[in-house]
Amino acid sequence: MRNRGYKYVIKKNSMGYMLLCINATWINQMLRDRGIRPKDFRKLTWKDIAGAQTSESRKRLFEELKPASFWQMCDTLALSYAEYDVDPGEKLYQQDWFVRNPIYTLEDIYEILLEKNVWQEDALRIMEFARRGKCCMLRLSQDEFLQLYDVPEGIQEVIKKSKYIPHREKVIQVLLDIIERAVYASKRKEELKNRESI
Repeated sequence: MRNRGYKYVIKKNSMGYMLLCINATWINQMLRDRGIRPKDFRKLTWKDIAGAQTSESRKRLFEELKPASFWQMCDTLALSYAEYDVDPGEKLYQQDWFVRNPIYTLEDIYEILLEKNVWQEDALRIMEFARRGKCCMLRLSQDEFLQLYDVPEGIQEVIKKSKYIPHREKVIQVLLDIIERAVYASKRKEELKNRESI
């Protein structure tokens, strides 16, 4: 998992795209908005987050990957939403093609393309193409579109295998819900422990 201090959330509106750069300060504010002190979040481990999952498959995913940071937790959670052509029984995050170009969310496409010196506008178009699965304006096939924009082969492979890639904003909101439950459970556990010691 790539682990930078910031990531983008990209929203589309009638005027174009709005890019939000989410860093630690913004994450802390999102936590505070939900009544969670950032230091309470930092006390949590992957075990706490796994325990607060509402589905067994997500719990197993967190137990397998043991994410340590907010962004690693976000990527792990995104895996539970993403749909790719993977053989039954195979794990997406163990596929060579995915390890080389880990696209957990649509915004990862944008970020990876920027790292490979693709123009920002083209990176946004490619991300939007991956979301829709087609090119509305030019009526091009998937191969024609990816070649027209000179998308690197590894990223082409991931896009071609994708059926659904979630937006990061959705994943962040769900993760914040899970963190809220985990913090509450952690505080309850602490209260019970304190009562027993009296």
